[in-house]
Amino acid sequence: MRVLVVHTKEDSSGLPASDSEEWERVVTSLAISPGVNNRSPRDVPRPQDPAFEVCDISLTEDVASVLQQKISIDEAAIRKNLEIKYADPFNWDPTPLETIAREMVQVKSLSKMSDAKDLETADLRSNIMAQRRAMSKYMCTQCVTYDAHIRQTGEHMYVKLELEKIAFSLSYDSLRFMPEFQTRVEVLKRLRYLGEDGQLKLKGKAACAMSTSELVITELVFDNFFKDLDVNSIVAVLSCMVFQERNYSDPNLTTELKEAKSKFLELARRIAEAEVAEQLIGNCADFEEQFNFGLVEVVWMWAQGEQFSKIMDYTTVDEGNIVRCITRL
Repeated sequence: MRVLVVHTKEDSSGLPASDSEEWERVVTSLAISPGVNNRSPRDVPRPQDPAFEVCDISLTEDVASVLQQKISIDEAAIRKNLEIKYADPFNWDPTPLETIAREMVQVKSLSKMSDAKDLETADLRSNIMAQRRAMSKYMCTQCVTYDAHIRQTGEHMYVKLELEKIAFSLSYDSLRFMPEFQTRVEVLKRLRYLGEDGQLKLKGKAACAMSTSELVITELVFDNFFKDLDVNSIVAVLSCMVFQERNYSDPNLTTELKEAKSKFLELARRIAEAEVAEQLIGNCADFEEQFNFGLVEVVWMWAQGEQFSKIMDYTTVDEGNIVRCITRL
């Protein structure tokens, strides 16, 4: 185990022997420091008796120096010995720890580890010490509220970093790494809403102006779907995009409405095929199922000014659902 010299809370130094994770930023160590509380209660305390403690230390904050020397210890035996100390101090034998303490004290005055042994740790410690020396030149470090201000600044920086993380998670830079996002981009390229360079084309700009069902509405507009339809037929066909109920009587459509329905599904299938090609959906039927033409006849009659009581004779859909559908058009 590597021998380290550490800063204690009282600014004195101890000598830990770190475990196998010695080069992690935080390591578990067996530390010794002057004390009288580590001998058996039946023994007479002596001032030179070392105090033993197993603790976590930071390589960047607590370590004063790293020594070249290593000592061999039985980690399991040491842990068991300390368990006995805390559980049954009257029967605790401090001899194993005293032996380690003597070895550690003997190497305390030996040379520090060469920087070449671990350049990363050496550079890190060197930078920290340089920053500490630079900080000592500022009068603010002598302020009685210095610690409170440091904590407040740390909390402010933590909140700022969290806000930056949230902002990034909501940004385009975050979304562009998501597989589904990339797939949808490829769908838009297939349908010519985006160019190969990812820039918006005319269809893409038109889709941005839509508030709902952007792709479907844009396809209808650019295919001149509405050119040969009157206002009543347009409103009737578009009802398929807002009507959600599945229990309804089959509508009796006019020839014009049947042709409009077929063309609408043809354009919708074009979008579905692009999504299937990019494996965004399983099949075209899944996409087409979202369009429900069960209220087309009713809406067409309403648009022509028929009385609502007469309209109800042509459908089994509840009045409330009909009104809700019409108000959403």
